[in-house]
Amino acid sequence: MSALIEAASVLLARSSGAEEVYFVGRAPNLRFMGGMVAFPGGKVHGDDARLSRPDAGLSIRMVCAIRELFEETGVLLARREDGPPVEPRAGFDGWRRSLLDESRSFADILAEGGLHLDPIDLRPAGHLITPQFAPMRFDTAFFVAHLPPLQEPSVWPGELTHGFWGTAASALHQWRQGLLLPTPPTVSILQAIEGRPVRELPERLAPLLARLDRGEMPPIWFSPGVLMVPLDCRGLPPTTHTNTLIVGTGPAYLIDPGPVDPVEQEKLFAVLADRRIDAIVLSHHHPDHVGAATVCARRLGVPILAHRLTADLLAGHVVVDRLIGDGEIFDLGQAPHGRGKWAMLAVFTPGHAPGHLAFYIPDYQLLLVGDMISTLSSMIISPEDGDVAAYVRSLELLERYPARLLMPAHGGPTTRTAAILREAITHRALREEQILESLGRQPCSLDELAAEMYRGFPPATVKLGRMQIHAGLIKLERERRAIALGGDRWQRVGG
Repeated sequence: MSALIEAASVLLARSSGAEEVYFVGRAPNLRFMGGMVAFPGGKVHGDDARLSRPDAGLSIRMVCAIRELFEETGVLLARREDGPPVEPRAGFDGWRRSLLDESRSFADILAEGGLHLDPIDLRPAGHLITPQFAPMRFDTAFFVAHLPPLQEPSVWPGELTHGFWGTAASALHQWRQGLLLPTPPTVSILQAIEGRPVRELPERLAPLLARLDRGEMPPIWFSPGVLMVPLDCRGLPPTTHTNTLIVGTGPAYLIDPGPVDPVEQEKLFAVLADRRIDAIVLSHHHPDHVGAATVCARRLGVPILAHRLTADLLAGHVVVDRLIGDGEIFDLGQAPHGRGKWAMLAVFTPGHAPGHLAFYIPDYQLLLVGDMISTLSSMIISPEDGDVAAYVRSLELLERYPARLLMPAHGGPTTRTAAILREAITHRALREEQILESLGRQPCSLDELAAEMYRGFPPATVKLGRMQIHAGLIKLERERRAIALGGDRWQRVGG
């Protein structure tokens, strides 16, 4: 389990009774929630402790929140020694620039300006923790602040792309229309204060925080009508969690309920309580995607759906009640955007598994890719039931679907859909060339190839790498570019 990173975020309101709050757009290339909209904020720096005064109520998280707000928006929540909030001055931009390039500390800047931080300028609203689908997990403290007199936020391009004012109601409307991609914590916060002044966030967020403190799953909405539920399923490393999805507004489908562990299954049932589910849909047959399928089907009284090849592979383990064909369209009910019905398209994508299915939702340009892509690592193609050539063709097929968000079964969603798919294709081509280059020097065994191509990696990674090399050699043998010599040794064919 990844360690939690301490962070802070600020809901900046125009005034005490205002409903408008300031949003920032995160750059698409950012590793965490890139391309999405959030509130200003970031992780705690070691230097933040210099300014904290716990005895006076000024925590490290508060210092972090004020510093990040200044770095990202130019708004400075600091006070002159005689008490009033600081007004904009000529040196603001220089201070901000020196913070961003790390040439000066926040403490030094405040000392130069004769300024100090006061906890009165921030109102704590609670903490939210990134669920376990992501390799980077944050424990983020949220605060409410009011825009100081004569100051106005502005975003400098870099880690952020833009900033804008908006109400919770307007932001949620744009989200439902498919025009805005807020992060899941942002969605939860906006739902808490929709139609209310921003200052009421602490009270209105409290019921959700109380449920989370009791161990309930947080609501993870990356898109309207598509709820993500990451559950511990212990697949091949580095995978620990599989993202079960609840898709639709009625009809609704439960995609890939994976956990075998009864405790994890109960977490899923707690999420499903009072939700309509019409069928269970399996992307493929691997254990970390079907572990709870039978239990869910019995408890919910619904059928299990899968591709014919998946049904064949699950025979004797999971009963598939109805087969899904390539191009099948699933009715999802009335769309959240209010413009009629929406639907989900099944896309046959063999390679990782013979009967693998991905799903595309045109209304929100969502690509639900199952195990075609992981944002944690490259996907494992097993020689037993995988096919590298088919896998690459399936990736190329998925490239044809315009998608603003790719949602994998392992790892967090990404807005870099086209780049991620192309990187996966390029990775396979590169590995293939490495195999051929090694075989071009002399015949090699699988162990020798794995030791060379994964030199310096942990033994567990080398073992998985050996599996990938074997799958690649099978492809090359079919293409008559390599040949098995026997005794687990291989040779390149031709020059």
